[in-house]
Amino acid sequence: MPIMAAQDKNDARSAARLLARIAKEAIANPDLAPGRAVALNNVYRLLEAYRANPFFGSDQSQEETAQAAAGKLTLGVPKERYIGEVRAALESAVSATFESRSKQQAIEIIERVLRSVAYPSDEGEKPSSEDRQRAVRFFDTLHKQLNIA
Repeated sequence: MPIMAAQDKNDARSAARLLARIAKEAIANPDLAPGRAVALNNVYRLLEAYRANPFFGSDQSQEETAQAAAGKLTLGVPKERYIGEVRAALESAVSATFESRSKQQAIEIIERVLRSVAYPSDEGEKPSSEDRQRAVRFFDTLHKQLNIA
C-alpha cells in the first residue's frame, strides 16, 4: 500500500494533482527537471496506464459473491480511491488540449515532452515548442480538473 493511502485526506485525485503540478513546472522550467525525474517517471506511468488500460478508472462489477466481498474487507483505505475521477479529468484535459487528435496521439506527444524534459541528453525525437506548450496546457487543465476542496 502506498504511504499516501494511509492518510484519509489523500487519494488518487490528490496524487494525480501533485504529479500534474510537478510536470507542468518541470516542462515550463526544465532546470527543475533533474531533481524531479522520479515524479516525471510516475507521471509517465500514470499516462501509460490511462492510455493502455481500457479498464483504468472503470467501476468494478457490482455482482460479487459474498465470499469475494468478504475477502476484500479490510481496515485500510482502498488504494484506488477516486481513480474514476482521475480518468474523467484525464479525458477532459486531453479533449480540451488536443481537440483534433486521438487520445493515443495526445498521450504520445505528452510522453515525448516528458522524456525530453526528464532526460534532455537522450538522443531521440525532440518535441516542438508547440508540443511543449500543449503539454503545459494539458497539465494545467488536469491540475484544475483535480482541484478538490
